[in-house]
Amino acid sequence: MLLLGYLVKVLGLKGEFLLNPTTDSPELIPKLKGLLLAIPGTNLSECETASAARQVTVRAFRWHQNRPCLAFDQMTDRTAAEPYKDWGLWVPETAVDLNEGESYRHDWIGCQVFVDNVLVGEVLAMEPSPGGYDMIHMKDLRLRRHGVRDIPYIKAWFNLDLCNRRIDLDAPPGLLDL
Repeated sequence: MLLLGYLVKVLGLKGEFLLNPTTDSPELIPKLKGLLLAIPGTNLSECETASAARQVTVRAFRWHQNRPCLAFDQMTDRTAAEPYKDWGLWVPETAVDLNEGESYRHDWIGCQVFVDNVLVGEVLAMEPSPGGYDMIHMKDLRLRRHGVRDIPYIKAWFNLDLCNRRIDLDAPPGLLDL
């Protein structure tokens, strides 16, 4: 399951929600099938049960002050929508088509990281950062090194081979020593 965003505020009397998106393309949400709302704190990406989740379909989509605004068929007015404030909006991975060369953040977990054909680490996580780019958390596997190194995802630095679970990193000298 993929998290698309959080319903942060109910707008108006028609049960519309202001969405805090976690996706780069919230305008595609109305075209997606199998949307689910899950209570705050539920992480459907970690296979938590979807039994407490509620299936929804998008009734309307618009932009409100440069933020996405959604309404669902299942909530026709503000009173019906109010209990779902702060819920997460999720979609099954199978409902989303990736373009050539695209991957999910969780696909990177466990990939081995190489610099000049030398194993230097393993990806523990890839998460968005407040700076607007993704941050890769890498377990340092170099001799006499330990801990986690945070590496900003700069596309030019990374060559990802998902089939072989390998990343070749061409970062500026000294970046892994910070």
